Amino acid sequence: MLMKKYKKIVILDSVILYPEHRRRLDQIAEEIVEYNTCRSEEETLERVRGADCVISCWVDISNRVIDENPQLKTIAFWTHAYEHRIDKAYAEARNIYVPCIPDYGTDSVAELLFVGLLRLTSTSASSVKRGVDEEVCDIVMNRIRRFDNNMKANLTGSWIHEYIKNGDLKITSPDGFEEETIKGMTVGLILPNAPLVDDIVKVFADGLHTNVIHSCYDIAYNISASFRPADKLLEESQIIIYDSRIIGEELVQKISDCGKAVAVDVGKLECRGTSLKRKKLGIIGLGRIGTRAAQIARDAFDMEVVYYSRTRKADIERNLGIKYAPMEEVLSSVDILSFHLPHVGAEGVVTNEMIDLVKPGTILVNVSVGNIFKDQDYLLKRFAPGDLSGYLDVYRTLPPRMELRERKQYLLSTYRLGWRTKSTIGLKTHKLITNLALGLE
Repeated sequence: MLMKKYKKIVILDSVILYPEHRRRLDQIAEEIVEYNTCRSEEETLERVRGADCVISCWVDISNRVIDENPQLKTIAFWTHAYEHRIDKAYAEARNIYVPCIPDYGTDSVAELLFVGLLRLTSTSASSVKRGVDEEVCDIVMNRIRRFDNNMKANLTGSWIHEYIKNGDLKITSPDGFEEETIKGMTVGLILPNAPLVDDIVKVFADGLHTNVIHSCYDIAYNISASFRPADKLLEESQIIIYDSRIIGEELVQKISDCGKAVAVDVGKLECRGTSLKRKKLGIIGLGRIGTRAAQIARDAFDMEVVYYSRTRKADIERNLGIKYAPMEEVLSSVDILSFHLPHVGAEGVVTNEMIDLVKPGTILVNVSVGNIFKDQDYLLKRFAPGDLSGYLDVYRTLPPRMELRERKQYLLSTYRLGWRTKSTIGLKTHKLITNLALGLE
């Protein structure tokens, strides 16, 4: 029998393990001990004793914990933002491996920007009305990410993120979440005309990178989607977009009976909101998430994208056809402003003077990290009739519910919804276990 890499793994807080993750952990550890949280250094010390591997997300690992446990080989973090939890240099100087997970939520966070934008503009009055493709995208993304439900939960203080963090909610399978990342899902189309099909394929396949299949008999063969007979399409699709006016009652009933997560009948839609198409999007921070957001904006909605980043990204500019501009120009010249800054190293970087540069009428979105604003209260006061509208998912600490309630007509808000999907969390934990398995080679 092969020797396992670790004698004892101790999980200090609410790391989410699906059954597939537990099977992998069992292959590399003789013993696995789990706790929901640790509330003091003394409690952490007691639980770490005898472990050669520790996993944490929200629990601090002090130098004392390291000093009193010379058997430790690995201290792994189930997160990307961990520098405030441990003195990494101190641990590594004692030959302790300290991995984290820098990239797991790129798609789910970038998608959330557009979920929020579509919901925010769904009822706004404008001469530039959205088309059926945007209306469908709004409905699909809202349901898949349960956006409206999460908005209500945020304003009532029902914060799933905090329940998990504090050990009050233990999730052990993908069924513990209803939200899902949209990229990679299969969208089935049963629609009547080529222009509409082309528009929807552009949004879902080119922009959001879903798999698109169709049972559209009367269109030219010029779309990037594969044909399926209707029954096969219903079997394969997670999302179905159809027109009840042209497909017949029997097929409509089959769609109703198949129990898919989302089925949208374009024959019953009324497009009332404002279009995002050809708006000017400004991105502050062009890392992985900012780049994915720029790609969705361009490929799904034909948006003009300008960005500012501390490091100019010439290759991305060429590949996506986006433009670099100084910070002040991005802040002051766009229709929509979205922040995608890192969790460490950007604290307080957005000053009140910078917020003053944002012109009235701008939509401001932050789904990255809450502490980038030097004065959160100053920012919130800008969300007012005749001034800014927007969407926030992150805050300096807990969401300021009273202020958010007062502004809910022009400021949408959720709490830590970006990372919380079945597939994102599944990927996150698989990356953690891969780090554990490979890190000692």
